[in-house]
Amino acid sequence: MLPRLFQLGPFTVHSYGLMVMLGFVAGIVLSSRLAKRRGLAGEALVDAAPVMLLASIAGARLLFVALNWGDFADRPWTILSVWQGGMSFHGGAIAGVASGIYCLKKRGLSPAMMVDAAAPGLAVGYAIGRIGCLLNGCCHGGPSDLPWAMSFPDGEDGVRYHPVQLYAAILNGLLTWWLARQYLAPHRVGQVINSFVGWYSVYRFLIESLRRGVSAKVVWGGLTEAQWFSAWSIVAAIAVHFLLLRGTTLLGAAPHRGEPLGETSG
Repeated sequence: MLPRLFQLGPFTVHSYGLMVMLGFVAGIVLSSRLAKRRGLAGEALVDAAPVMLLASIAGARLLFVALNWGDFADRPWTILSVWQGGMSFHGGAIAGVASGIYCLKKRGLSPAMMVDAAAPGLAVGYAIGRIGCLLNGCCHGGPSDLPWAMSFPDGEDGVRYHPVQLYAAILNGLLTWWLARQYLAPHRVGQVINSFVGWYSVYRFLIESLRRGVSAKVVWGGLTEAQWFSAWSIVAAIAVHFLLLRGTTLLGAAPHRGEPLGETSG
């Protein structure tokens, strides 16, 4: 593991924080370029990036703290130590997208037309961020005898564990590719972001089974917090999928230019 990369004077560059930042930048760049290929104002996402970054960090940290308050109650000052890990992707994604919608509305742009472009960016940002988890040594899975199993600092001596961070990076890298293809193909407004929500939630529900009771707490019914959130998200994504098939539009938006309302991608 390599939690600290190097020192810059009095400042330590932590691998987790750096990879989260790189993931955010990669996501913004990808989403803005995809939006431009649709003839949309992709530069608006770049302009909104500082606000979205701050909102994402705050949302990710606050949700993690809220779900793990017992770990912070006696040391509330550690809430600000985000470079040590402890971020909720769900909190960051919700806060980041919400702040992006706010910024787009202030510029008089349609958030509904841009939200699909954000989907591949969210996936690639998550994939890169999980590499930060690997370098930090957190969020690993349970014991494993597989050839690629790894040792982690907080694990038992001589025991190797599932590197679920690598699984996450690979699977979400593939999801990024698939979402980008779906975005560039004819699709309904809202279809791509809904695909991200649905397939990310399926992935997260399954991968949490390897982390359950190890680096993810079981809260109720044998499931972790992320599994419960993912289960409800899958139900919501399925419902939205059928609404879109029936012709429901997102926030009253029209389909993308040159695409018939009834045409969808696979």
